[in-house]
Amino acid sequence: MHVVSLIPRTLIEHKAGQIVDPVERLRYLQRRSVILQPRVHPVSWKRRWKHRRLPALALALLLGCLLAPGYKASRIEPIEPVAAPVADVVAKVWLVDKSGDFETYSNGLRIDDRFVAPNQKRIFYPVYKRDAIDPDNPEWRSEPAGIVYHTTESDQARFTEEENARLKRIGQAVIGVVQQSHSYHFLIDRFGQVFRIVPETDIANHAGYSIWADDSVLFVNLNSSFLGIAFETQTQHGDQPSANPAQVHSARILTEMLRNKYHIPQSNCVTHAQVSVNPDNMLVGYHTDWAGNFPFLAIGLNDNYAAPPPSISAFGFDYDPVFVHATGVRLWQGLALAEDQMQTQAAARGITVSQYRAILKKKYKEILAALKRAAAANDDNHET
Repeated sequence: MHVVSLIPRTLIEHKAGQIVDPVERLRYLQRRSVILQPRVHPVSWKRRWKHRRLPALALALLLGCLLAPGYKASRIEPIEPVAAPVADVVAKVWLVDKSGDFETYSNGLRIDDRFVAPNQKRIFYPVYKRDAIDPDNPEWRSEPAGIVYHTTESDQARFTEEENARLKRIGQAVIGVVQQSHSYHFLIDRFGQVFRIVPETDIANHAGYSIWADDSVLFVNLNSSFLGIAFETQTQHGDQPSANPAQVHSARILTEMLRNKYHIPQSNCVTHAQVSVNPDNMLVGYHTDWAGNFPFLAIGLNDNYAAPPPSISAFGFDYDPVFVHATGVRLWQGLALAEDQMQTQAAARGITVSQYRAILKKKYKEILAALKRAAAANDDNHET
């Protein structure tokens, strides 16, 4: 490698290491990504592969800066990775038997219906065209469009045989809490048992005015448009998932069933941290469960962490150091891409990023106001 190519890289990494704020450090590295990219030469594939490994230096630097001094890896046993699907193929799954309080499906899924708590019916919900967001003219849909994965953040006993009674007692308490508050459509307990809490025909209170998007439309208020699946667990930092192998297996076959039943694309299977926003301060990551270690591949999905959050690119939301620290490197890729999209869109309009961000924020606030008016009118109708 030429010596001249090492000089800017060294200076950039030195400068990045001096930036205390992790958000500013991320943005500094992202702005300098052109310099950090390897030069392209007509050389052999071995030399090209060697060059392509160089951006990992900047990524490793960012990861080292984000990890807290007292960081400890999760004690959960690693789960063997499963190859990501090449195409968005949905497995065929059908209902085999429904007897009493249980449903059994062809892929081995068994759902316990003993704790179902019906909620407000999902009749229609609005979505907004990506290429021309019009708060006053949404499209209307009625079927679930995606899945949001959550953690309960409930008390955790050691997962050992000696703690069996306590594990079951805590699990029952968690079911009672989420049932009373209609928190999720499904709950997967520590033993991998799947409980239906809110029917898929109803709205669960799992994601609030969160944001996601597919190739054509934006979803706002994922309570109405997405199904919520919660793992009985607490967030663990590091690379290992905050769930045990039994829970991951159950999530995989539950996801297969729901994707087949409602024709859900894998790009709409996302984590709470990816979609959660705070409308008051216009920051993403109001909730950070599954911020950086969700086992997408083990659940049979492509890794969606690299997807740019539409809350940033479509509605101008920002993020703070707390969220960047919680995500680690995997979700950082999506944040960087969303920032790139913002800059490109602003430049195409001949305005600054700040000006463009303000325009996008205004659209979100208009949509939010319309959703709240509709919710208030619906409440009035129920009272009368």
